[in-house]
Amino acid sequence: VDHLIHFQERDMKDLSHPKKYGFIITNPPYGERLEEKEALPALYKTLGERYKSLDSWSLYLITSYEGVEGDIGRKADKNRKIYNGMLKTYFYQFMGPKPPRRK
Repeated sequence: VDHLIHFQERDMKDLSHPKKYGFIITNPPYGERLEEKEALPALYKTLGERYKSLDSWSLYLITSYEGVEGDIGRKADKNRKIYNGMLKTYFYQFMGPKPPRRK
């Protein structure tokens, strides 16, 4: 599947891709330590800015941070509560448009 899937590990502000359609799947820091909590709004605002530039992509993320939708600037299409061990987290799904059918 190497020719079908492109993995990137990079700073969120550097996220880009030439394809018109795709998926961003991320498990960013949860912010369980105080110094991480203070950095979360900026992290998710940056993610929201990058996601807007990939407006025909879908974004899926898992986090315990409850301010995601406000910081990303869009209400999630789906939001499910899930547990990572004893930690309550959320699976946010921001759906992009469906690509056209291949002929």
